[in-house]
Amino acid sequence: MNASCSGCERRLHETDILQSALLTILLDAHPAQRAEDELVRELTADPRDISKRDAVENAVHELVGAGLAHRNGSFLFATQAAVRSEELRS
Repeated sequence: MNASCSGCERRLHETDILQSALLTILLDAHPAQRAEDELVRELTADPRDISKRDAVENAVHELVGAGLAHRNGSFLFATQAAVRSEELRS
């Protein structure tokens, strides 16, 4: 394995961790909605760091695209599919 592949795996792992953390927050808040800015503050050490904010926004995009989260303007909430999946895992 070359060094560039190792870096790719690390980024994928970090992305998965961020998506998992974001989904956990949304599931814990269910049925309430959470403001995206609030989630950025909760998930980043410095919400003014553009790269960290972008990472959270990308995680939101991925979860919405996967059908695990819904967007309502600037608010997010877990889908019924995500909630049911979590219930089955518990």
